[in-house]
Amino acid sequence: MRSWLTGMPGEVVSCVGCHEDQNTIPVPKRVQASTRQPHELKIAEGGVRPYTFAYEIQPILDRACVACHDGSKPERPNFKDTTSVGITDWSGTRYFQKSYLAFHPYVNRQGPEADMYVMSPYEYHASTSEIVRMLERGHHNVKLTDNEWEHLVMWIDMNAPGRGTFDADLLNGYDQYTRRKELADKYGNAGVDWRKELADYASYLKGKGEICPAMPEKVTSAKHKAVKMKRWPLTAEDIQNLLSKETGLRKDVEVADGVKITFVRVPAGKFVMGTNDAYPDQAPAFKAEVKKGFWMSEKELTNEQYNALVPEHDSRIYAQFWKDHTTPGYPANKPNQPVIRVSYEEAMKYCDILSEKTGLKVTLPTEVQWEWACRGGSDQPFWYGAMDANFGSYENLADVQLEKMAVTGIDPQPMAKDNPWFPYYNYLPKVETVNDGMMIPSDGYNYRPNPFGLINMHGNLQEWTRSLYAPYPYSEKAQATADTRQVVARGGSWIDRPKDATATARRVYLPWQRVNNVGLRLIIED
Repeated sequence: MRSWLTGMPGEVVSCVGCHEDQNTIPVPKRVQASTRQPHELKIAEGGVRPYTFAYEIQPILDRACVACHDGSKPERPNFKDTTSVGITDWSGTRYFQKSYLAFHPYVNRQGPEADMYVMSPYEYHASTSEIVRMLERGHHNVKLTDNEWEHLVMWIDMNAPGRGTFDADLLNGYDQYTRRKELADKYGNAGVDWRKELADYASYLKGKGEICPAMPEKVTSAKHKAVKMKRWPLTAEDIQNLLSKETGLRKDVEVADGVKITFVRVPAGKFVMGTNDAYPDQAPAFKAEVKKGFWMSEKELTNEQYNALVPEHDSRIYAQFWKDHTTPGYPANKPNQPVIRVSYEEAMKYCDILSEKTGLKVTLPTEVQWEWACRGGSDQPFWYGAMDANFGSYENLADVQLEKMAVTGIDPQPMAKDNPWFPYYNYLPKVETVNDGMMIPSDGYNYRPNPFGLINMHGNLQEWTRSLYAPYPYSEKAQATADTRQVVARGGSWIDRPKDATATARRVYLPWQRVNNVGLRLIIED
């Protein structure tokens, strides 16, 4: 759950209304918490206090990050500058710490007024944030202590707050700070002197001594042999020869009346899987083989196709980074938009239902099948080229369209670039030199297919596989002993930059985790 639960003095706070239907009482059931005796809440190290970036996260950056991210190299975010910048508009001037503005874009979270629905557990879990994935993969061997991890994850769970305090200006002649404490003491005997709490914690931190930036230890990268294979990569002629041996290249499968899924044929073949030039979990590169051809859905499964068998599912919305909404956010539940917030377990259940209905062997691809299909015969990071290739006509990735996420107004619309808030709301990491024509996954797009006829393998949404997360080389033996709580999704999404959307990129999620940028692409095995 989100760790920031607010109860006003004297208020009785219950889970009913959020985690239980508002018109029912909680259903009595045995849960893990009920097996333990009640215990006193443990006061956090340093005492009770508001959670602020300056005191909770900046010390982590000062120790583990600023040795490299100190502002000396323009291409790197500057986490060292703790001065503030003022943003002025019609309502006055507000101040934000510059290091906060540089760091928070790497956290996945909602806007200030989020989706009205109760979200599934782990939708915005820390594991979905880029900064956490980078550190877990061993970003230049930067290592956080257990205590630092606890502070970072807590901050992410709290929606990445900047100050954790408010400007207590005079209001109607009253000093808001004093008046707030006075009324809280009067009616709940629970006035909070948050200024003193922060001052006390600042003194506590100072007493721990000066923080010295630590340069991560240099490690010798694992040296993997380059893998060469005859007839790899494939030429256009090679691909045509493979496809010419198939009895058909396209077919439609009816899910319900008027609802069909188009599949394209992916032939059998051998290729070099993985890479020695990216994140450690994508290495070593190795020879892999898809022994039998299969059918793969041309595009990611849509809401209409999924709802035909699971009518109660609602993909809901993509979060809007503003307040004063006239709608909950950007629609994600139009019939022809790709379905999201489907867990791996739910995806496999859908495959089982469709298999029973059609008599076909419908399932999710393995990592080997997915990468072979994605590459389309290429040995490059993308089927259409190198890491710096212009993806505009090929994939929906993080591009200049994400500028439109910076919105304002009662009916929020994209900000003008001269709006003083624009530089601060236009924070999502992106490739600003590319325009792929789409901000979020929409219900209509016209990207080029890869040589096997598959569309948006690298972008739009990450896609579930049926493989468990295990070190390479991939093998069925390793799959048999892998952790069943770690399932792999492949590819990138509309909010991912190319480096996280290559043919070899791997993501790990819990089997029941519903993620808002993960979808599914089906296969039919012979």
